[in-house]
Amino acid sequence: MVYEGDFAAANITAAKARIGTDAKVFPFPRVGAKAPVVTGGDVGVALKDGAAAQALLTFLASPDAASIWAHEGGFVSANRNLSPAAYPDDVQRSIAKALVAAGDDFRFDMSDQAPAAFGGKPGQGEWKDLQDFLRNPADVAGIQRRLEADAAKAFGD
Repeated sequence: MVYEGDFAAANITAAKARIGTDAKVFPFPRVGAKAPVVTGGDVGVALKDGAAAQALLTFLASPDAASIWAHEGGFVSANRNLSPAAYPDDVQRSIAKALVAAGDDFRFDMSDQAPAAFGGKPGQGEWKDLQDFLRNPADVAGIQRRLEADAAKAFGD
């Protein structure tokens, strides 16, 4: 099992696997009444203000731009005006539907909210700690301590 973004679809198909058959999608496990939609995100930023920069950002936020990306796969847009038909398969359409319908149940994943030293490097920090937990789920307290120690180190606390 791998917790990964929709962009992993390109790697899955390159490995000759089929999305929806060999690689499946399921919601992030819930804590409480409703499962949140857990995702990452990108931000468009203009480093120099001007009409051309604003026009580009406006286009990038449009359903027209999102449709181009969505059609290629490995991209999901939060734009409610993007037609589900823009996505190449039912799996991508289901992910997009969940994202658009999330409302207050939308959350960025932990790695998107943490320094790279804690959340974004294979073999260290939360990445390694959580893999170790999956190898030995009986050691909840030990993994909690390691996560706390790794987070304090990465955040400088």
